[in-house]
Amino acid sequence: MSSFTKEMFEALSNEMGSQKMLEIESAVRVYYGMSNEGNPRLSFMSSVAPPKMDSTKMLKVIQGKEMDSVYWTSFDLLQLNAKQVFYSFCSDLVGAIEGIGEEKKALIYLKNRLHIWKSMFKRSSTSISAELLKGLFGELYFLNAFFTDKYGTDEAIAGWSGADGAAKDFSIGTDWYEIKTVSSSAVGVKISSVSQLSSDVSGHLVIIKVESMSPVYSNGKSSIGELLQAILEKIDMDETKELFLGKLAEYGLDLTDECCSEKYSVVSQHFYTVNSEFPRILEPDVKFKEICKVSYELIINSLDRFKED
Repeated sequence: MSSFTKEMFEALSNEMGSQKMLEIESAVRVYYGMSNEGNPRLSFMSSVAPPKMDSTKMLKVIQGKEMDSVYWTSFDLLQLNAKQVFYSFCSDLVGAIEGIGEEKKALIYLKNRLHIWKSMFKRSSTSISAELLKGLFGELYFLNAFFTDKYGTDEAIAGWSGADGAAKDFSIGTDWYEIKTVSSSAVGVKISSVSQLSSDVSGHLVIIKVESMSPVYSNGKSSIGELLQAILEKIDMDETKELFLGKLAEYGLDLTDECCSEKYSVVSQHFYTVNSEFPRILEPDVKFKEICKVSYELIINSLDRFKED
């Protein structure tokens, strides 16, 4: 998959209306650059009429005929502080038509891939708290670094609860994982509900310690935007890609560059076996029916006896 970068678009940022052709093997030609209004643009040129594609609040689709056998389909980003996600979108659309030697087929693939991304671009960005942002980074880090390798990408993404409201962050069969992302200096980890560590079968608590880093720090997977791109590159099936992007949208991911580019360094990742001996509060421990919500904190250093190899 061809990866678009900030530098590629910014090299043309002062040339309004200018586009540069991307060298790929496809029946459809691909261009990237800036619109006359200064919006980042990805364009596809074909000799046959493309299927109709609709705009969203954040993404403007422009289709037209320049002359006989020259048709354009362009995608303009309207929310300029969401460029990081737009670059991933561009990479994925180009990947959908790469290697396709028949124009009509490539254009259908293009439309299908746009449909998959619509959940991400259908509404303006909403704010997300620093804690939720850190938590999402930890879940994506775990998904990319461990869960997809263990279970395969399709099953792993299906097993991620995202914003589904499931009691556990990740679960497949009887295996389950609860992810907690905390600052590197944290001495405790908060369990926000009784159900998070409750189960009749043993599971895993995963504590990921992170440090906030400067905007210029990068190890390739140090931000939500970089992890988004890394996970997308692992996905082959369109259904899985749509499921993944839909879960991100439901999570309430703020598409702004500030949030997608917030940098973290993972200091440690430790797994703990949660079984009948593990210190936790269970439903039967709550003796009063008037209590509707229980949260508690665990001292991280006191959990060493449950740490997995």
